[in-house]
Amino acid sequence: MTMKGRIKKWNADKGFGFIQPLEGGKELFFHVSAMRNRSLLPQVNQLVTFEPGTDKDNRPRAESVVLAGTSVRKQRPNQQSSSNSLLLALAVLAVLSVVAMIGLLPWQLPLAMAGLSVWTFIVYALDKSAAQADRRRTPESTLHMLALLGGWPGALCAQGLLRHKSVKAEFRSVFWWTVAINLGLVGFLASAPGRALWVPLLQW
Repeated sequence: MTMKGRIKKWNADKGFGFIQPLEGGKELFFHVSAMRNRSLLPQVNQLVTFEPGTDKDNRPRAESVVLAGTSVRKQRPNQQSSSNSLLLALAVLAVLSVVAMIGLLPWQLPLAMAGLSVWTFIVYALDKSAAQADRRRTPESTLHMLALLGGWPGALCAQGLLRHKSVKAEFRSVFWWTVAINLGLVGFLASAPGRALWVPLLQW
């Protein structure tokens, strides 16, 4: 049963808020994962439609939240953003592979980043599933560590394709710092001082 309400509270950093049904009654909790279109950010006092539901502990919450002025047809992931994320991730891995082929980086590095990216994508998918089912979540520190170690292309694809962890400003800020640090380390390995460290190891 679809109902109408108004957003009374919204915490953009944590990705949750409360909806006051227009028909009256208690405010209903809703998580960003319950929104039909997560490319749009909710605003306090904004009208919404939603379906009443419950979490695993039988507590009332709002599901299938649609912001006023958006249609169901628009509630699809932003395909352009998803494509851009995938292309960027593939382009970075392709460039690293070429750099490794000419001997400026160890050939194992792009392979390791590709494998870790696949694993990171899976971890994001499992975390999104846990969020929707109200199960125990993967700590954000774990997601950032995976990105820092080289799995950030997979994380970027997950954020674009799965629309997970793509709204929270604090998380996104830390994520891009992990990307910058990882690329900085890769750049060091490609420099003369960096090659002086890893080339002898591969010659053993």
